[in-house]
Amino acid sequence: MKQLIAILLIGIAFQACKPSTQELYEQASLRFDQDDFAGAIQLLDSIIAVDDTRGDVFHTRGSSKFNLKDFDGAVADYTRAIELSGSKVDAELYYYRGDAHLMLKEYEKAIENFSMAVTLIPDYAEAYNLRGDSWIATGNADSAFIDYSRSIKLNPDLPGAYFGLASYYSNASNHNQAIANYSKAIGLKAMPDYYYNRGLVYYLENDFDSAISDFSKTLELDSQHLDAYVMRGSVRDEAGLKAEAISDFDVAINLDPNYGFAYFNRGITRKSQGDTKGACEDFNKALELGYLEAIAKTGDCVN
Repeated sequence: MKQLIAILLIGIAFQACKPSTQELYEQASLRFDQDDFAGAIQLLDSIIAVDDTRGDVFHTRGSSKFNLKDFDGAVADYTRAIELSGSKVDAELYYYRGDAHLMLKEYEKAIENFSMAVTLIPDYAEAYNLRGDSWIATGNADSAFIDYSRSIKLNPDLPGAYFGLASYYSNASNHNQAIANYSKAIGLKAMPDYYYNRGLVYYLENDFDSAISDFSKTLELDSQHLDAYVMRGSVRDEAGLKAEAISDFDVAINLDPNYGFAYFNRGITRKSQGDTKGACEDFNKALELGYLEAIAKTGDCVN
């Protein structure tokens, strides 16, 4: 009898020590806040194994998967969270699911979800912004312009909306407005692509000093930005800085030996320096890597 009582007491003690699902969720939330997304998922999985009716658990697991770039998994978890929410669904769930669809390049589905989000919260500036990105991806520039403008009106401190509006103006060849909006985005948040895209517009305006400065700033923020090396090299070439241009192309090729765009542009600079043999080697390599514009340059090359 004493042995049986001891066993029962051990079992009771074990149950007392076993954390509840709510305690596990709090631990998972802490790991999420610490960017330990894999650890958060492990704890959330254990909750779902015994209770698959908590929308907040699926929501947090979906966000964890999103941060790990498992966008399909994120969509599935956000969908389950929406189903469990019933008529009290949180607009953020549609926003996050829309963002996951956007990452998957499922633009129509993204637009549907962002539209649901702004239906629930009409002043949801971030949802208008990402719906604008989705419109751009589907080729609907006018709808994108409306959404970016509305997003900025609702939240004047949202850098992504200025970036989107700047891209709209850039595509419309309105370079002054493009530069103004890229500058506004940069003032709010210094991002590599903000500088890079403004640099492209400066280049189109033949403002080589400003373009080089922006491409250089891009590389300060992201030393692996291949396009920035190639574009800075191209601008330096046109500005007569041939050695510096070659150096930029060399760095890009060292970072990615299969980057045909870099070989092509280095070939142009080499040809302008009189290095016909080196130029032909680069044009042929670019063509071999699938950069078809090189075809027009290989005609003068002798095998």
